[in-house]
Amino acid sequence: MARVIVDADGARWEVGQSGKHTQYGADETSLEFRRLDAAASASRFARFSPRGAKSAEMALEELSDRALVTLLGRAQPAWTSPDGDYAGSA
Repeated sequence: MARVIVDADGARWEVGQSGKHTQYGADETSLEFRRLDAAASASRFARFSPRGAKSAEMALEELSDRALVTLLGRAQPAWTSPDGDYAGSA
């Protein structure tokens, strides 16, 4: 299930599982951050290791908005990420 967060600049991002699987299986998942502003659409990807729940969806629900904004700050743009198939806008 996707969530919406707001970064420090006031931009809104939709966060959800990217659908890509990492080599670590259940211990790590890939999250996709998709900017919701029509003027500046962008996608970013971050790897996430759940600490509590082992279900990726439940672990995403357990994360605070602050933790998601922190992950967004460390996320790779789609064009530099294998999870984004090295595509998209910068």
